[in-house]
Amino acid sequence: MRSRRPIAAAIAIASILTVGSGCRQESPVKQPEDVITSPGPVSGGKPVLRVATNDNYFAGNSYTDQLPVWQEIEKRTGVQIDWEVLPREQFGDSIRLRLSKGTDLPDIFYIPDSDPVTLAGKGTIVPLDDLIAAHAPNIAAFLRENPEIDKKLRLADGKLYALASVVTGVAYTDPYGLMIRKDWLDRLGLQEPSTLDEWYAVLKAFKENDPNGNGLQDEIPLLPDLGLKGLKLFGSAVGGHLFYSDGFYPDANGTVKYEWLEPETKELVEWWRNLYAEGLLAPDFLTKSMDSFLSEVSAGRVGALNGFLNLRPKYELGNRQAGDPHAEWVMTAPPKAKDGSGFYEIYGPVSSWFGISSSSPNPELAIRWLDYIYASEEGSRIVNFGVEGLSYTMADGKPRFTEYATNHPDGLDLTRLLRSLGAMPTLPWIRADKGPLSLQPQAMLESDPVGAELANKVKPYLIPAISLTLPTPEEKETDALYGAPLRAYVESALARFITGPETIDWERFNATVVSLGLDRVLQAKQRQYDRHRGAPAP
Repeated sequence: MRSRRPIAAAIAIASILTVGSGCRQESPVKQPEDVITSPGPVSGGKPVLRVATNDNYFAGNSYTDQLPVWQEIEKRTGVQIDWEVLPREQFGDSIRLRLSKGTDLPDIFYIPDSDPVTLAGKGTIVPLDDLIAAHAPNIAAFLRENPEIDKKLRLADGKLYALASVVTGVAYTDPYGLMIRKDWLDRLGLQEPSTLDEWYAVLKAFKENDPNGNGLQDEIPLLPDLGLKGLKLFGSAVGGHLFYSDGFYPDANGTVKYEWLEPETKELVEWWRNLYAEGLLAPDFLTKSMDSFLSEVSAGRVGALNGFLNLRPKYELGNRQAGDPHAEWVMTAPPKAKDGSGFYEIYGPVSSWFGISSSSPNPELAIRWLDYIYASEEGSRIVNFGVEGLSYTMADGKPRFTEYATNHPDGLDLTRLLRSLGAMPTLPWIRADKGPLSLQPQAMLESDPVGAELANKVKPYLIPAISLTLPTPEEKETDALYGAPLRAYVESALARFITGPETIDWERFNATVVSLGLDRVLQAKQRQYDRHRGAPAP
């Protein structure tokens, strides 16, 4: 797993921001002795930080391959990164094994299962408040300016142990929802569906009327990404917050309920079961691999799916390369309930947690490096926009994507182009909804007028998921003892209901969920929800 391939030699050494007023600052060029402030590995006169995370999501360009973004960051910070990376499918198990042994941990690492609470309790990661106060003025300023983010990052004891990526800006410019082949709708003379009945009619027409025009009945009307979870976006048709909130949602009085037990949810499960029985839902949707999913989409067999809006160009490019130049994917408005309402839950406001290990020989350097890439205007610009002169230029003091980035000669969409350079990393980074660290989401929209139109189309339907603080250790124990088995039962029961082996016995389903400790889980969720909204403890 370890890689010792050095990034290109720096032509200047930069200190990672001096402690000052707390405003975000650029990095003046200084000498190596200004950077190396405590013991730690050194290579070629430069300090080294070991960083363990998922490898680049642009699979062809590993972070170990001297990517331009990280060459530039090394040049500006004077810090060499020793990348310890594996593909996303392998990294989680690897880092869990390393954490279980508690030895040979890197300086900075991705926290699996979004669980800083357990690692903080074990002393595996160091508290960050004092380090930030002394060495990270940009992080300190960002948290002061964004108290809701600060609240989401803190443990129940009020301390900060980890940083997470901030997605408040991109949640609206790159929404997650249902997408459909508009060219198929047009070819069959159909309108975009909005209710469950309309969705059924459209999917049935996709199956029976050869919308891909190859003379075969080979269409997959609905292929949800993420298996069962992808289907949960249809929850809005019955008023259920089933996707990011997973059914745990407060009612009008602020009492957290479990919406999976509602009779309306049974109607949705019956609808799913009917889709599956009639071949309108991919028969292998529960076990579909990502490679197989993308292959089916690119081959022009899939009529509807779910995903981030930024994937639309990738799907259309795959269709064009497969010989379908007219493919057009659009994001639909969310399925409407009987009262005419519909919604998509927005993700965030934070995701993907990272900590500094207690075994790091130089936590001061680690937090200063994170301060640069995470919250300084200069560092944030590089990880968001890539390489100046290649993927962006400066105009009127703001970065703008180049023609090379937005109309790439090899057909890469903007997201993949940036990742090929090392930008949009699997490290903590910020795409905020306001302030100097919010420029990239809007710039990406401006580069894609069709995407911008679709984002604006669904924006009125976007609502927050349930807002919870990080759990206390006791609440985590409750989740391990009761929440995890409860969720496992619900997922397996729903899978059986949909695919047919088991009759839908809703009373038995409800009784089983309650018997697994639902009350305890709801009490823990209620405490987390109340803490977040500042309600007094009971």
